[in-house]
Amino acid sequence: MKQVKFIASAAVLLSTAILSSCMGGTGISGDSTQTAEQSADTGKTNAAEQSSAISNENSGETVHLEYFNVKPEVEDIYNTLIAKFEKENPDIVIEQINDPDPTTVLQTRMSTNNMPDILSHWATDPVFKEMVNNEMLLDLTDQEFLANVKDGMLETVEYNGKAYCLPISMNAAGVFYNKDIFTANQLEVPSTYEEFIQVCQKLQTAGITPLAMFNQSSHAGQTIEMLQVEDISNFEQVFADIQSGSKSVADFDGFRITANKILELNKYAQDDSFGSTYEQAIADFANGSAAMIIGGIWMLPTINEDNDSLNYSTFALPASEDEKTVIPYQNDHCLAISSTCEHPQEALKFLAFMAEQENAQYYADMDGSPSYINGVETTVTQTKPLLDYFNDPQSLGIWPDQIWNVGVIDSMNSYADELVQSGDVDAYLSNIQTVLQGQ
Repeated sequence: MKQVKFIASAAVLLSTAILSSCMGGTGISGDSTQTAEQSADTGKTNAAEQSSAISNENSGETVHLEYFNVKPEVEDIYNTLIAKFEKENPDIVIEQINDPDPTTVLQTRMSTNNMPDILSHWATDPVFKEMVNNEMLLDLTDQEFLANVKDGMLETVEYNGKAYCLPISMNAAGVFYNKDIFTANQLEVPSTYEEFIQVCQKLQTAGITPLAMFNQSSHAGQTIEMLQVEDISNFEQVFADIQSGSKSVADFDGFRITANKILELNKYAQDDSFGSTYEQAIADFANGSAAMIIGGIWMLPTINEDNDSLNYSTFALPASEDEKTVIPYQNDHCLAISSTCEHPQEALKFLAFMAEQENAQYYADMDGSPSYINGVETTVTQTKPLLDYFNDPQSLGIWPDQIWNVGVIDSMNSYADELVQSGDVDAYLSNIQTVLQGQ
């Protein structure tokens, strides 16, 4: 199966990156005004040379491209990289578009055949698959810059042997925690779910908010997915069986277990968590108002922006006693080009730029995510406890929403929110049964 192959390849990629990591810089300055030294030769084709071959000869006219970004945490990273690209390519201007609800806006643009020139997305996401199936993306299979992708990793984002994106990074999720608060309260990193709840209880007794939750932004739905990869055995097959109609939610105890856990976890959230957005909850964690926040390594840029001196680290959201802890993962970021792009050569030139080791290293250093690009090392210490799980493929589980049908995630998130507000587990289980079977 493709997903099993992805896990094995991801484990090799991350274990290699972590073992070889060092704290060297990328040579890219925050204002992109400095020129970095030549990166070490990795034995792969130089993407800068490829990009000059890709682009048409300069006609003297300025080409304008739209880049639609669905990952708000990396907006500033792309501002820097785009400025560097434009300095090297003065005949190309790239406008980065960031919308508060990028996935909805992109799907609207898909339906009206108004696709951006370049877009970021998640290569294993159902919506990305829909774009591929509807021939909305440029086939990149023969582009030379894809040779810069680490061995065995490109096939994990291919469809029927063809590549429709340049994969940039992967993600993983767990619990971010304030090390100073843990030390001051003599707390150890929990290794089981029961120990995690004990930590929450001790913090609450000490007058400290244990968890910053962003329930206004469907935090419950995301957290339930993290629990499902641990509490539902063989969950990929389970969801496939439910969506096909051969099984039902009631056939698997794991759904009730995860529903009860999300209710328990929310007892340790801040007051009025449904009034807290994603950004506000991260700020609460970053400024010390809460000891922990559950989420993915994509949060790292925002945490550091809110408080660059915060002493924090991560641990996996632990499984119950006698169960194996598993962390969710997926392709976190890829770049694709619309098949209707009027300037495909210039757009390809930007992807070739992003495939260069120096630029990919800068992205990895700022984002904290493991990279698909050759020679890029994982140097962020805060996320290393999560990335260590990639050394064991059995400790990885793809995000459940990546195997759901298109449109299911919004309804699943809504019913998770209703569950936390009402506490009605039976209603929740009935609702998600209806959604998963498309009724």
